[in-house]
Amino acid sequence: MKKQSLAAVIRDDYVNLPVFLWLALWAAINTGHWNLPGWLDGGLATVNALRAGAPMGVILVGGLIVLSTQSPYRSRLTLPEGLFWLYGLAMLAASFQVTPWFNTAYWGFSFIAVLVAVRVFLAGDEPLRQITRLNYVTWVVAAIVLIMLLFFARDVLFEDESGYGLVNRTADVAGGAMSRATGMARFAAIPAVLAFVMFWRIRGWVSWSMAVAVFAGSVSLVWFMQSRGALFSLAGTLLFIMLFMGKAPRIIAVGLFILGLGGGIDLIPEETQTYIVEHATRGTGAEGFKSMSGRDRIFRMAWQSIQEQPLLGYGPQADRRILGENGQNGLLYAWLSGGLLGMLGYVGGMLASWWYFLKIIFGKFHLPAREWDMLIMTGGILAFLTLRSYPENTAALFSVDLLVQLPAMVYIAMLYRYLEVARRNKRRREKMRGAKARGRYQAEPGTT
Repeated sequence: MKKQSLAAVIRDDYVNLPVFLWLALWAAINTGHWNLPGWLDGGLATVNALRAGAPMGVILVGGLIVLSTQSPYRSRLTLPEGLFWLYGLAMLAASFQVTPWFNTAYWGFSFIAVLVAVRVFLAGDEPLRQITRLNYVTWVVAAIVLIMLLFFARDVLFEDESGYGLVNRTADVAGGAMSRATGMARFAAIPAVLAFVMFWRIRGWVSWSMAVAVFAGSVSLVWFMQSRGALFSLAGTLLFIMLFMGKAPRIIAVGLFILGLGGGIDLIPEETQTYIVEHATRGTGAEGFKSMSGRDRIFRMAWQSIQEQPLLGYGPQADRRILGENGQNGLLYAWLSGGLLGMLGYVGGMLASWWYFLKIIFGKFHLPAREWDMLIMTGGILAFLTLRSYPENTAALFSVDLLVQLPAMVYIAMLYRYLEVARRNKRRREKMRGAKARGRYQAEPGTT
């Protein structure tokens, strides 16, 4: 078979309506319902109004595509998707109690639009290949956005010893605020995770050198931004990945973990220790870890509000309306916004993804190298965002985190489904061959 050129692959596999709808959701980031009235004002106001309206358009167009798809080609809903649908609908239902209703419901619709867009990808044949492509698109878009942010911040990014507080030093970008240090570090962590997997798996000096360069640059940016949540989440994720990269990386990961628990940091010169601790904690030391930049206070406020209305919740963006500030925790945000049922859907969706991941790892399935690499990449992305969900809201709301995390979750669930079907079919074929062999044996003269 003749090998296709890169341009042909992009044209055939990525220039289509599902990709366009997905890109429209990325374009909607950093806008909101407040932009919608400006669609007739012209210029940037019209552009931002169209961006803000993208989630509604995705629900309308994507919903029609999914509903019109013939059932033999429509992939069944995966468990993580179904549970996230439960969470999204619970948030939307809770928004009916808020006035004005649409200003709150907009964020529930936006969350659901992401679920609809994923369904559009899975509406055709070969859903596993389609969800793989969706992850590829997501990673490329995240890298492009990171490059754009670095370009817009180029004049002030390195004028200080740290990138923390960048949002206060940078002008607006397309009518919206520059990404915070936590957001910039999140963008940098994605290529770091992917390149780290390739570092252990790739063959060829040129490709390996590129993986090393991407990894080093991405990790350096995460370190420079001084986002403690991203920094420690990435460190934990890299150790997690090493557990599945073969015997040598596994031994190194376990060794590093044991050294960390056993005081192995004493092997590092004291001056270096001081620099690392001061930089990683932004000069706050142990007290900064204890309060987590005031998150302990926010968590107490959130829990008190949850206790006052635990079942129904307050609708999307409840942290802003009820607490007056960012909730800074995925679970608490989900409970505040979607009530008990919604929170169970959100947490259940993540746990289901992890269950499928572990089932694949320990299920003795035969995985080709490409599928194994993809599994560890998506698992690494999920690990990073799971760890990050403690100090940030992450995928509990319409966000970059959701756009990155959901395709990874669905890929893991879809891969497990394919592997289980393949295993059942193999057993069925072996059973049929055994039955035929026994039939031939009994039919031979003198064998009865």
